[in-house]
Amino acid sequence: MAQDKPNFLWLVCEDQSLFFSIYGDSSAKTPNINALAKDGVVYQNCHTPSPVCAPSRSSLITGMYPTTLGTQHMRAYKKSATANEINPHTKLPYYSAKPKKPVRFFTEDLRANGYYCTNNAKEDYNMICSPLAWDESSKKAHWRNRVEGQAFFSVFNFNITHESKVWQNEINYSKEALENVRLPYSFPEDDGIKSDVLTNYKNIEKLDEQIGIIIDQLKADGLYDNTIIFFFSDHGGPFPHYKRSIYETGLRVPMVAKWVDDTWSGKSYQLISFVDFAPTILDVANIKREFPFEGVSFFKKDQRNYIYAATDRFDGGTDTRRSVQSKGYKLIYNGDTTSPVFRRVQYRQQMKTMRLLDSLKESQQLGTYFTNWFSKNKNRFELYEVSEDYYETNNLMSYPRYERVFKTLQKELFAWMEESDFGNLSESTMLDSMFTSEMTIPKLNVPKLIQNDKGCLIQSNNDYVSVGWRNKNERVWKIYSTNKLIQPKDDFEILLFRPGYEVLVKTFEK
Repeated sequence: MAQDKPNFLWLVCEDQSLFFSIYGDSSAKTPNINALAKDGVVYQNCHTPSPVCAPSRSSLITGMYPTTLGTQHMRAYKKSATANEINPHTKLPYYSAKPKKPVRFFTEDLRANGYYCTNNAKEDYNMICSPLAWDESSKKAHWRNRVEGQAFFSVFNFNITHESKVWQNEINYSKEALENVRLPYSFPEDDGIKSDVLTNYKNIEKLDEQIGIIIDQLKADGLYDNTIIFFFSDHGGPFPHYKRSIYETGLRVPMVAKWVDDTWSGKSYQLISFVDFAPTILDVANIKREFPFEGVSFFKKDQRNYIYAATDRFDGGTDTRRSVQSKGYKLIYNGDTTSPVFRRVQYRQQMKTMRLLDSLKESQQLGTYFTNWFSKNKNRFELYEVSEDYYETNNLMSYPRYERVFKTLQKELFAWMEESDFGNLSESTMLDSMFTSEMTIPKLNVPKLIQNDKGCLIQSNNDYVSVGWRNKNERVWKIYSTNKLIQPKDDFEILLFRPGYEVLVKTFEK
């Protein structure tokens, strides 16, 4: 079967900042990522709207901001939770957010247009996954399971670089090996920290090997040239002041795109947000849909003047911070000025670096960078020239000559915050606005079926729902396109899905 559509492959690593030779850090050997970058574009300003995985992944799959979806609070959703089960971090029930705006997992649009969509295997969207999002989502999911010649969108997630692997993969390094480690500017010189950093580089090398296997499979199948490949991380690096941080170390991620047009290569300094990934894929695939994303396509376009980000709750600690960034400057708004930037995360205490920072704090031996991190108070605003000051060490708010820059960014940030559906609400107030006091999940209306000799039409009787159907005993749901006849073989099922509502499945007899 001839294929005229491009394929898409996402290679998604976890918890990494710009620790790659394509960004000038040659500490880890990454020949496969380097080769991919040589065939594509290395993006210098790709950012997540949230510096932690589940909120950022909700943005990737929907093209919407977490503060619009209501997914900005980390670990709010638990797939296995029973009705009204309480989250120990919040004393609130676990929940799947109910957005106000129309939302659809963008892979449904791909599937509706003939794409075979697979996810191997992490979902983790901080909300219920649409049953219609994937043809297959499992550790065995692969484009090779599709019908021959069918266009595909395949995601492979790699957890070898996750924060936890820093302590799980720790070994005893020689003195010589540690002496050769170059620490990030922000860290104090310490062999324990060097050990963690070296382990992270070793994990990156393992990541590169795993990526090489997938790319080799693609080439073996003769699909490399007709496949658009994205390599990126779900948010910033695994260390303190990286992951969970609204600074560049937590938001700016490695990103390479290999397009099918090999004349488009080199470096790009355009601003990109994760909300832009979904509209970009549909733009390349020439797929239109009836309601918009919050993101914009960056396929051969530079449509952004600003990018935005938010932090809220991580585990049991909440710190409402918002940021806006131009290509040169970044403004941070701190909702709470009476607490430190630092938030204790028990999970992170397993990392040697975090325990050492705690120890240095107690002995008052920290440098300025982490002393500020632990400081009891924050300024209301922080302004940095991030194009020159990656670690955001020089707050420009006290310099009168940056007043115009501040006012411009403040206006942009406050406008974005004002437009936010849920970003200005506490988590409990947000839940009150989404659900009844009993956290009752709303139900969808039963669809109507119109049958004739040629087949069946489905009328959903609901706004902004995704509709699927399948023959009885089939495993995978098919996407239903409005006003299109379906021809079931026998008894069949219809599924309706809308984020925040109870999934409706109804059986019909043919």
